[in-house]
This record gives sequence, C-alpha cells and structure tokens, in this order.
Amino acid sequence: MRFSSFSFSRHVVTPVTIVLFVVSTVTGIMLLLHWNAGLVRFSHEWLSVGFSAIALWHLARNWKAFLGYLKRDWALAAFAISLGASLVITGMTGSSGPSTSGPGAIIGAVSNAPLETAAPLFGLSADKAVQALKAANIEARPDETLTVIGNRAGTNAIAIAAVLNGQRRRAPQS
Repeated sequence: MRFSSFSFSRHVVTPVTIVLFVVSTVTGIMLLLHWNAGLVRFSHEWLSVGFSAIALWHLARNWKAFLGYLKRDWALAAFAISLGASLVITGMTGSSGPSTSGPGAIIGAVSNAPLETAAPLFGLSADKAVQALKAANIEARPDETLTVIGNRAGTNAIAIAAVLNGQRRRAPQS
C-alpha cells in the first residue's frame, strides 16, 4: 500500500467504528439481559462514548450528504419515527434516580422483597417457592430476598424470578 493512497476515514475510522458498534451492541444486549452486568457496564458506557464521538465526526464530515437525506420524505419519516420511539421508550423505562414507577421499579421491588412476600406474585406459597428453587438446585429461605438467593446461587434476582415463574406455569390449573 502506498502512503499517498491512505485514507484515514476508510482505513482507520471505518474498522474502529465497526468494532465499537459490535462491542456496544453485544454489551448492550448483555446489560439488557442482566448477564454479567457489573462486568460490562463500564466498558459499554465508555466504548459507547467512543462510538458516539466517531459517529459525530462522521456526521460532521458528511454533513452535506446528511442534509440531502433529510430532503427525502422516507428518510425524514424514518428519522422522526426512530427519534420518537427512542423518546417514548426512554420515557417509559428511564429514570433519573431511584425509580418509583415503571418496569424497573417493579423488578427492583420484587428483587428486594423477601421470598415469602414475592412468592404469591408467581402464584406460589413461600413453601412451594422454596421447593421449586430446591428442585432447581438453588438454596433458599422464605425470609431471604430474591437478590440474596440469586447472589448465593451465582446468578441474579431475574433468574430466580424466572425459575419461580416457570414453576407457576407448570402448576396444574384448578
């Protein structure tokens, strides 16, 4: 490769953008699924900042082409719909502090409730919940929270809730 044919954008920025996009996507999915969230949260946040910086650089460098896209009805509609959907999803699920409403608040409340309090949400008594967890090789006591039970089992409260929810689905209907 001759140096004169070197293009910073094509030879450096494009591969870095691809890598940061893939890593940000994978770590974002891991965070969504609460899988090794503590391990990936920091890298996801900072690598996403890097990805955003490169995306802004790309936007600035291609500003005329971007403005050309906005002159097309379908592109403008896609831009408006994706922006609106992002705002709606953020409004429904986001919070600026300890959430008191929405899915996050519900998950937090169930995760931090003692098993004896949370079990009825899955249609189980505390004793049946302990038995269901024992059948899944998870040690539990009725006075422990789903978070404590999950931590001891090497997982999280969501996984414990999934076991309990699966048990409810298998229970005979009366």
